[in-house]
Amino acid sequence: MMLPNLQQTNDLYHYAVSQTRIINHQAGYPDDLSAKHYQNVAFVASTIAEYSHLDIEKSYILGLLHDYGEYIEKTVLHTFHGTAGYDEMLKLGFDEVARTCLSHSFFDSSFTPQDFPAYNQQEILRAASILKQQPFDDYDKLIHLADMMAPWDKIDTVENRIKMITDKYKLPPELSQKKLSEALELKDYFDKLCNKDIYTILDI
Repeated sequence: MMLPNLQQTNDLYHYAVSQTRIINHQAGYPDDLSAKHYQNVAFVASTIAEYSHLDIEKSYILGLLHDYGEYIEKTVLHTFHGTAGYDEMLKLGFDEVARTCLSHSFFDSSFTPQDFPAYNQQEILRAASILKQQPFDDYDKLIHLADMMAPWDKIDTVENRIKMITDKYKLPPELSQKKLSEALELKDYFDKLCNKDIYTILDI
């Protein structure tokens, strides 16, 4: 399994930011919206890692690059940022980041396309097929949690993030409740791993 070093990570981050800055500007969003999200996910992940058995630098790298495929999803039809980032990172030889690009959107590998109606359904099926080959580990879980806790330019609770997703995508009540239950289960997992409430650790 291969990770980029910190200099390579920084270069990849800045390239992704250069692309998303253009897209955000054209869409009327703050230019650095995506950059702040990437930074916040890396901060949340590395901070939680510090209180658990996980590697802090690895958690930071995976957090910073988890959304590498975002600019592809927003510029190429019928793409999903998870599989797009996965493909790009495999080309570069960074299979650990590729895995995170794919897994960070999901609680585990039991999801179906119906759970993610806003995404390209064929790509969700492809993601499920790849992820079912290997059980989710603590880094998959960590970046999924950090991603939920870092909506764009702030750090927030998973409860608020699920409400935001529900409102944005008009999720039916049963799907919204499923996502909330999964999010709280994941938070509880890391509370126990850290022996401390992660909301306290992150001062939220």
